[in-house]
Amino acid sequence: MSNSQVTKRALANSMKNLMEEKPMEKINITDIVEGCNMNRQSFYYHFKDKYDLVNWIFYTELILTIKDYSTEKLGLLEKACEYFYENKSFYKNAFEVTGQNSFSEYFIEIIQPILKIQLNEIFKSKKDVDFYATFYADATRISISRWLIEGAKIPPDKFVELLRNAIEGVAIYLSEED
Repeated sequence: MSNSQVTKRALANSMKNLMEEKPMEKINITDIVEGCNMNRQSFYYHFKDKYDLVNWIFYTELILTIKDYSTEKLGLLEKACEYFYENKSFYKNAFEVTGQNSFSEYFIEIIQPILKIQLNEIFKSKKDVDFYATFYADATRISISRWLIEGAKIPPDKFVELLRNAIEGVAIYLSEED
């Protein structure tokens, strides 16, 4: 592993530890770098802000490791929910932050194109697929966020089954209406 990756991983571990204890809004760059005995300059060499760090954590820990699932029928969603469940404190905290550069927005950027590909298989005409993909991406983000905030009481496999039924069931119904 390169020195850059070691530094990024140390910053990521510090951020994850901090987010176990307090809300993301109350964490600053000084907290993060002190948690891994680095300086602010090291942080800013690798990340533009703490939101960029959280997004990097998601991308490297989940997306890069399961990119082969992105074309499977909602396979990425299943793996993502298992991952969120294993890291529920961190992602509960991450999803609570909204707005520009937030994890919530980044999650939409990742999931919307994947849903669009999968919805293209259901909808014969492509006239409304962009709308539906955006709608389902937002609904998925809100559902996952609520699931985590409420303590993820439903096991991930059951939760994904419910999401899959909601997404595919309504999509198939709508495609038959065309």
